[in-house]
Amino acid sequence: TDACGNFTTATQTINVQDTTVPVVTGTIPVTNVQGCSATAAPAAVTTVTALEAMGLTIADACTSDATLVVTSADTSAGTCPIVVTRTYTITDACGNFTTATQTINVQDTTAPVVTGTISVANVQGCLATAAPAAVTTVAALEGMGLTIADACTSDATLVVTSADTSAGTCPIVVTRTYTITDACGNFTTATQTINVQDTTAPVVTGTITPATAEGCSATAAPTAVTTVVALEGMGLTIADDCTPDATLVVTSADTSAGTCPIVVTRTYTITDACGNFTTATQ
Repeated sequence: TDACGNFTTATQTINVQDTTVPVVTGTIPVTNVQGCSATAAPAAVTTVTALEAMGLTIADACTSDATLVVTSADTSAGTCPIVVTRTYTITDACGNFTTATQTINVQDTTAPVVTGTISVANVQGCLATAAPAAVTTVAALEGMGLTIADACTSDATLVVTSADTSAGTCPIVVTRTYTITDACGNFTTATQTINVQDTTAPVVTGTITPATAEGCSATAAPTAVTTVVALEGMGLTIADDCTPDATLVVTSADTSAGTCPIVVTRTYTITDACGNFTTATQ
């Protein structure tokens, strides 16, 4: 404007621009959930209020909390656990944004479920090694009477291992413990009892030659022998599947009849360590 009031105008444009991102402080604690895949992660939140309830503090110079936009994206890696990294993006009304991350561990901590029982097995034998070979698959265990299921691992991928302990003699009781392990190392056990029993009597072949003794009564008969070696010296052959000759027990009993001669029938009983026996007469 001049001294006489004449004037001309000129314009200036001033852009007032918000270029400051929202301020996010604090951290979201790690979340651990039970599950088999990344989809087991809890649903992402969609509001500033919800994010602040999870441990963050959020403020923007120009945009109110209610107007800030919350979006998220997930990535995952690993197996046990599956680690889901969830990235939240908080965007103001002018497109300025800040991110915050949350770690979610999706972990399978549930052992396989095993129901049913394995029937007792009875086998013939002398040692614990006579027990049948252990099975190595879920299908085989299920064929023996179990039902097996795991929330995350298929039957074909479950790992079956076993270990045996034994005790006793007649029978030898083998306790076989099967361990069924899933892909994350969770396991359940099932036991089988196997009785290894010797039920076979000693095999005695040959005959004992009759003996003649001078005397007036049955007491004149020679003294009975008490060992397998002595019996074999008298004409028998004796063998047992599980008990060595030196451990076989030889007992005898006499009956007599007649007068001239007095006929003494001596019955030898050869008994193994499990009580199985065979007799031979002289």
